[in-house]
Amino acid sequence: MGFKEAKSKVIQCLNTGHVLHEERGNIDIKNLLAIGIITTEELVKIISRSSGNQYSSSPHHFDSHIEVHVIKTSYSGEVWYIKWYFLEPDSVFISVHH
Repeated sequence: MGFKEAKSKVIQCLNTGHVLHEERGNIDIKNLLAIGIITTEELVKIISRSSGNQYSSSPHHFDSHIEVHVIKTSYSGEVWYIKWYFLEPDSVFISVHH
């Protein structure tokens, strides 16, 4: 899956409420979406403004069949790190932080 498809699909998941969060340590600083510091609407704005050169993907470290998507982008003067994968019909967020 390329950047345009991943971006479109994650925005669709955010807009339709198909959002899950991977359990992890430091969730209070590593996933601001999970703890309500950022809304799905705000995250859509951040992702919408990202470009292909701010995107990468790699296999998940627990299951190499799962593609993990990463966007590192600037928004409102802060660098955002957004990391997720798809588990139909949802986007599963690993990290959403600045």
